[in-house]
Amino acid sequence: MAIYVIPSAVSIQKTSKTDMIRTPRLLALRDDKIIPLFAFALLFAITMQPSRAEPNSPNPYMAVAGLADLRSTFSDGTHSIEELVQMAESRGFKVVFINDHDRIALSYGVPPFRRIIRYKKEFPSIMTHGPEAFLKEIDRVSQKYPHMIVIPGCITSAHYYWTGSWLKGDLTVHGYDRRILVFNFDEPEDYALIPNPHNKLSLKYTKQLLPGLAIFLIPLFIGLILTRWKGFYRWIGIFLTLFSVLAIMDYNPFRSSRFSAYEGDQGIAPFQELIDYVNERGGLSFWNYPEQRSGMRKYGPIRVHTPPYPQVLHESKDYTGFAAIYGENVTVTDPGKEWDRVLNEYCRGERHKPVWGISTADFHTDGDSVRRLGSYPTTFLVRELSKRGVLEAMEKGRMYCSLGKGEVWPRLDYFNVLGNAGEKAFMGETWTTSHYPLIKFRVSYDSEKPLSVKILLIRGGTVLHTFEGMTPMEIEYTDDKLAPNEKTYYRLIDSRKHLTSNPIFVIYKP
Repeated sequence: MAIYVIPSAVSIQKTSKTDMIRTPRLLALRDDKIIPLFAFALLFAITMQPSRAEPNSPNPYMAVAGLADLRSTFSDGTHSIEELVQMAESRGFKVVFINDHDRIALSYGVPPFRRIIRYKKEFPSIMTHGPEAFLKEIDRVSQKYPHMIVIPGCITSAHYYWTGSWLKGDLTVHGYDRRILVFNFDEPEDYALIPNPHNKLSLKYTKQLLPGLAIFLIPLFIGLILTRWKGFYRWIGIFLTLFSVLAIMDYNPFRSSRFSAYEGDQGIAPFQELIDYVNERGGLSFWNYPEQRSGMRKYGPIRVHTPPYPQVLHESKDYTGFAAIYGENVTVTDPGKEWDRVLNEYCRGERHKPVWGISTADFHTDGDSVRRLGSYPTTFLVRELSKRGVLEAMEKGRMYCSLGKGEVWPRLDYFNVLGNAGEKAFMGETWTTSHYPLIKFRVSYDSEKPLSVKILLIRGGTVLHTFEGMTPMEIEYTDDKLAPNEKTYYRLIDSRKHLTSNPIFVIYKP
């Protein structure tokens, strides 16, 4: 194991200025020596200029800060989409993700026809305004602010279920606050066909649901026969026919989700259905607030029961990521907890793809401290400053999460694992090396004075080393204890949980 401290940018800058002061003396030399010496001095001055990028080799990415999980007046936010973009721009952000609710609705039906005879409460959302209007407004704002990247999406929940009774006073809705963030839904149908209890008719599950109609078709057939009779039997036939028709309507083989709110806990299945749908549509899905504490409350005569749900990270698969920093105490990012469990499953080949972390704001209105727009930035490493570039970085994990105060937040200026010849692996990438991995990173904070930081370097779910110092802090660390021929990863997190990196995967083959 070896740790090195890289010379600071300040000392490098002084050296460059000294050389530049001495450059005029070249004029006194012979003409045939001026040009080569001037070229050497110019090259030296350029290569010694200070930079916030990692100094060894060119960085193919540029860092772009963005804000996700923002609500507008299309659902329960207080600012318009244009106001959100204006505020984000004024605070130094280039990327804005609008995640209004696709629906804010709750319904409770009376047996035996719960989908027909029901009480439903619904609030403004993308679907009540119309997804066409939502996307049209985002397009308008994007054209008005071409230097800003505005990406549409939503926040949604796939399922909830009821227990108890209204009459007994113990009616409880379970799982209502299990939320998934969806990014990059560009078509109205993307929203209209989301599999949840309230969306419009769909043919997606009709083939699976049709066999269930048999139980209603038999009494319907008998009822139609009896209506041809006279007297008492005819009334029986009318009753059977009407009952069967209502039952078929209530069963609804054209519904948008296979799952009912009256069949108890369906586990992860409804949410996996939603994740699969998002993947089919080319979107990205992130579990939001897996440890939120506000899901246990009273809402009028109804109890809402959504306990923290960190277990969904390893119960579900093929989602893009989760909220690693948000407005609650997060433990799933602690060494050895749920995130590391999932990442290790990926390293062992038990998962098709890894899971990434982002910052999410649950932003509704601009306030003070952590409720201010910009308090939860995600910084993306992009190849190009475009919507495509940001989404590609998000899908591949080239990003880190921060918690700040709106315009100032902790920054990960670089985080790399170096290979045999100095090649660099970035967050989200996989690297194979025949030498012990060299980990290099720099943490800074845009503040008037240096701040104390404590950074944990985690390898495969275990703390490999703890670094303490003042910002800006630059570290080089050689992991000479790494076991060979096994896929693992490195990630960073600060002790206050204001900074979290995504992992870099490494295979050491000596």
